[in-house]
Amino acid sequence: MATSTACLRSGCLALAAFVSMAGQAAQSAAEQLITLRNGVTLRGVYIEIPTLNENSFSVGADGGIRTPSIWSIDDGLRRTYVHRRGMVNNEPVEVPDLSLRMEFPQPVPAGANEVGSLGQILGVTPLNEYGRRQMSVRGTDGSPTIIYQGLTELTSRYAKLEALKSDSPMRLDMRVATDSIDTPSLQRIFGKLLDQDDPDARLEEVRFFIEAERYGDALHELQAILRKFPEQQELKPQLTALVERHAMQLFDQAQLRRASGQPSLAKAILEKFPLARVSRVTRLRVEDELGQIQKLETQRDETVANLRKLVGDLAPADRDALAKIVDEIDQHLSPNTLNRLSDFIRLGGNDAIPVQQRVALAIAGWMLGSGSGEQNLVIVISQVEVRDLVAQYLAHPDPKVRSVLMENLKVLEGASAEAIAKMLPLLPPPLASDQAVAIYGGQGDSAEAATKRSFHVPMDAVPDDSVLGMYHIGPDQQSFEAAQAADPMAVPEAAYLVQLPPEYDPLRQYPCIVALHAAGAPAETQLNWWAGVPTDRFLSPVDTSNASTESVRRDDASMPPSSDASSDPQVAPLKQSMRLGHAAQNGFIVVTPRWTRSGQQDYEYTMREHDAVLRSVRGAMRRFSIDSDRVFIGGHGAGGAAAWDIALSHPDIWAGMIAIGAEPRKTLLHYDANAVYVPTYIVMGEKDGRPLKRNGAVYDDYMSYQHDAMVVMYRGRGKEFFYEESKRIYDWMMTPEHARGKFPQEIDVVSMRQGDRFFWWLEWDESLPDTVINPILWEEATRIKAAKVSATIGANNEIRVSQAPATAFTIWLSPQMPLDFGTQLAVRYRGQRRDFRFTGEFQTMLDDVRVRADRKRPFWGRVTIP
Repeated sequence: MATSTACLRSGCLALAAFVSMAGQAAQSAAEQLITLRNGVTLRGVYIEIPTLNENSFSVGADGGIRTPSIWSIDDGLRRTYVHRRGMVNNEPVEVPDLSLRMEFPQPVPAGANEVGSLGQILGVTPLNEYGRRQMSVRGTDGSPTIIYQGLTELTSRYAKLEALKSDSPMRLDMRVATDSIDTPSLQRIFGKLLDQDDPDARLEEVRFFIEAERYGDALHELQAILRKFPEQQELKPQLTALVERHAMQLFDQAQLRRASGQPSLAKAILEKFPLARVSRVTRLRVEDELGQIQKLETQRDETVANLRKLVGDLAPADRDALAKIVDEIDQHLSPNTLNRLSDFIRLGGNDAIPVQQRVALAIAGWMLGSGSGEQNLVIVISQVEVRDLVAQYLAHPDPKVRSVLMENLKVLEGASAEAIAKMLPLLPPPLASDQAVAIYGGQGDSAEAATKRSFHVPMDAVPDDSVLGMYHIGPDQQSFEAAQAADPMAVPEAAYLVQLPPEYDPLRQYPCIVALHAAGAPAETQLNWWAGVPTDRFLSPVDTSNASTESVRRDDASMPPSSDASSDPQVAPLKQSMRLGHAAQNGFIVVTPRWTRSGQQDYEYTMREHDAVLRSVRGAMRRFSIDSDRVFIGGHGAGGAAAWDIALSHPDIWAGMIAIGAEPRKTLLHYDANAVYVPTYIVMGEKDGRPLKRNGAVYDDYMSYQHDAMVVMYRGRGKEFFYEESKRIYDWMMTPEHARGKFPQEIDVVSMRQGDRFFWWLEWDESLPDTVINPILWEEATRIKAAKVSATIGANNEIRVSQAPATAFTIWLSPQMPLDFGTQLAVRYRGQRRDFRFTGEFQTMLDDVRVRADRKRPFWGRVTIP
């Protein structure tokens, strides 16, 4: 072990460039870095295969030999399948394989039969000091079956767990993520494996934690070595390298929090940064980042002060007319909204421009966004009233009152479709605005609660008593299921939970994941998976323990960590518990609809289920500031199948779809044409009933040049929750490529159900009877075939509906479509034609926003044919 000590003494620790430990297996071939067109980078060893359908691997089974077009990228933990031409951006880059690969002798049975399928995991014990555990799974008869597992291989990425000898021998090679194994378990294993009286042996543990990027653990172990072996003082400088790396993880976290709309938390991390213990370069980076935050705070204060000074120079009537909105700007101007006033920040101090024009720039920027260019104060003052009436119109439940509001809007000088369209995305959510509070009479917040937040509690949203940022809307699970049982045919009332990220600002737009729970599970399970299990302790930013504490979780990694850090002396207690998972870190809103009826065992592909989800999504968008271009849908088990089906049935709504442990059936066997429009992320376990044999043909449909699809299969795993994949999923959702696409010029999709009848700008009221299939009676259907839907925006400002399962249609129109809105439009269906010329009216736009809750892409007009 002298090589390890010498390397540490020479500074190799800072580069993590260590030789393999003595006695380990020889290093395998180099891995590759593979960059995909969707912005994701994968690492592993790839091979080319012709198909995912295991029934077609034999020559001629599918009628011929297929050319390899799919890449299988194996990182030891899972295999990721992508289409080579459709997904791979450039040639792979070779990188070194994992340098540490520890092997453990275990009593593994020889000649046993391989496990073909694993039932649901019921429980897992922690790994003991010998690297062994018990896993209880549901057997074929429903009773628990105990499988004894032993750790046979450990790398910084994965742990290989094999079935041990028992009365019922079996062969099972299961892989779990190394970062799913908690630090105490690893320390117990290393304590047994490595000679604790040999400093060189114990340095292998330090090297392992470094390669796993668990720098806090590496730092603690190195400190323990120095305490036990004080003569190893030449290792002391290496503490600085570990502190530096750990500190950079905190710095990266601060940058992520700032980018996610959490500047106060980012500032708190940076202000408590251990500057005295890091390099000069890192200190400068921290000081620069902190300076940028402080600069925005100063700019905000100076901007408000300058605006108030200029407004004070206006005529009394103008000053009074603007008093309320100036107070609003003062209250809500923040780093999230400062860019709205960029024109005023640039020109507000230019005395050559009249005061009225500079004030108009500021107010118009606040209402219409940067670049509005409006400098006419008379029009801007009128637009202040327009904005108030628009907010009332969107919030008011009474159609008679809305009719009066519309008449009042039409006579205002500042009211135009163009101006209102710019206002809509910058307004607070319709049911969380000042106007909504005035209409509905507020939510009865206590004075104490009101002072803790800078926004109104949305109408009908009930804050959770124990979890910060969590809200309940509609009936609870028991009441929701009771209502479903009482009237199974009724459209379900929207019922869902919402988890907001820290420092939520209703004037900032947030990406959103709509998460569907498994059958028989409560909606809260999805909040826990996507946003983290609530904790009443919050880690200090300067904690010197493992910086990835939030990644530490139970050995089975099926659910997120409990985030229990009560033993850490630097952990501060919270008055309310918080979710500290990936949604909080990345600034996502999580919406979890209640969608199942009592006793439901699987997804049923019905419109009742679709309605429960879609009504929840629209309700959440009316109450919370959700970016409608970045709404993802995902789920587990039956919820994954529901997410998959709803995404393909309504591809115009979603930025992407994540299905975990889902079983594609019914419409999903026919809707792959719709999947071209929806980025797809499918996760499964290799031992979940041999999914490639059962569903490989379905996955093959997604392996094409047109699809943005990733199929991920965990090695040796069954039907699980796969919490290990959550970080990769969030990275996938965060790529710029994964946002809702523009309005398509051509619609080429399919439909099979009565409810699947709106796609972007094409809608119809009712499908022809012989083109729809009742999903409940699917097995009895004599003809199962998807109806084609084809429509095109062509030359000469003409829209043509070529094929659809209906005879009457509504064509929705928007300037964001590839059309010239300034001239006459024509809509054709067979021999029929309808013309449209935009008149400047905006009631259609506002009514569309009320129905679809999409304030970023409202439709301005519509044509019905015939």
